[in-house]
Amino acid sequence: MAFSYRFGNIDDIEAVFRLSRTVLNEAWSKDVMLQSLQVGYNLFVCYQGETLIAYVLSQDVLLETQIMQVCVHQDFRRLGVANKLMNMLIAAKQGMEVLMLEVRASNAVAQSFYHHLGFTNVGQRPNYYAATSSKPREDAVVMAYPLSA
Repeated sequence: MAFSYRFGNIDDIEAVFRLSRTVLNEAWSKDVMLQSLQVGYNLFVCYQGETLIAYVLSQDVLLETQIMQVCVHQDFRRLGVANKLMNMLIAAKQGMEVLMLEVRASNAVAQSFYHHLGFTNVGQRPNYYAATSSKPREDAVVMAYPLSA
């Protein structure tokens, strides 16, 4: 499978919105996604042909980069796509101090993936994720990846 990776932009918002709606429990609205890019969030995307199959969205705050969303279409998981996007983000954020993210406490697969990349657990946010029709509120595990020595 041939994948193309690049920095994303406003032209990708429609595809990002559609993918997030199919994958994420708590997808943002299209307007919020658009506004996030307009105020300087970073978007890294992966396409197969004309189809967006994955993206990473992040925000810089002072010397910290907060990873807001990591989204991979279910048919393209475990193919190295998220790994490549995360490594693009890490390379682009050299000069920052740390990458931070939150992940559901029950999401052992994602936590394992982030640990494999070099993230460590640094805290927990009780009841961080809202309840859904099938799940009660859930804690978030806070993870960090140091960028500077």
